[in-house]
Amino acid sequence: MPAGLSQLTGARPPRLGEHPHLLDCLAAVPDPRRAEGRRHPLSFILALAACAVLAGAKSLTAIAEWAADAPTSVLSALGGPNREPTGPSTPAEATLRRVLQHTDGDALDAAVGAWLAARDPGPTPVGQDANQLPRRSLAVDGKTVRGARRTDGTQVHLLAAMTGTGLVTAQREVGSKTNESLYPAYRTSAQP
Repeated sequence: MPAGLSQLTGARPPRLGEHPHLLDCLAAVPDPRRAEGRRHPLSFILALAACAVLAGAKSLTAIAEWAADAPTSVLSALGGPNREPTGPSTPAEATLRRVLQHTDGDALDAAVGAWLAARDPGPTPVGQDANQLPRRSLAVDGKTVRGARRTDGTQVHLLAAMTGTGLVTAQREVGSKTNESLYPAYRTSAQP
């Protein structure tokens, strides 16, 4: 996580309307819960989890503790429903656990990838001609996720695509460790 955060240190904040808001992108993730009885929007739960992980949470319990300790202003900014007189409420640990376990990981990856791709400044002009732009490129790499195992005991393998500026625009789980060149049609939400 520190490596990812270090990329943000030199970034300027976006101007209003310049990039899609992360919450808008997270709202595109399908909610795995039944429509009745939803107390907290899925985008709020996902945003809470993202903030908690960026703050150092390494477990679902730590995410729930971070959410419970978050100030009212943060909960409001993340889209927390304001049903209580004291401000937005946070979901219980059991709710966070259940929702995060059943959320479609590929849809979440696509939403975050779309947000990151929109923040990518893209190529910059080179040479004397300001209209001449370098080609955009994606690097594709596969990794075995340390410590993650499927129910059958096999390891989890991910294939990720990253722009030349270091933004991971998408990643997908692949069935087994393989050569990345076998995936020429790997597509991301980023368009050249």
